Amino acid sequence: MPEEDYTIELAPAAKRDLKKLPSAIQREIVFTHLPAIQSDPYLKASPLVGALQGERSYHFGRKPEYRIIFYIEDKTIVVTLIGTRENIYRTAKRRTKRT
Repeated sequence: MPEEDYTIELAPAAKRDLKKLPSAIQREIVFTHLPAIQSDPYLKASPLVGALQGERSYHFGRKPEYRIIFYIEDKTIVVTLIGTRENIYRTAKRRTKRT
């Protein structure tokens, strides 16, 4: 039985990322993928390594494949980046996650 104790927060940069995507993908993210992450963020996403350790990556779609990069702090899921697979990890390294 999944717990929905988590809240989702989009960083300002992630909100800008979302607005740049096609409207159909925006709706899919907001109504399907973010609730899936919220229901069980540890099961639904893979942990990242190296410079992005502590963040998780959720994958969906085919041609192009999309990623949602986030980290979990207490009971808050903070989405830091949303976009296509191409160059997303390079962009993620440039953005600071938390200090």
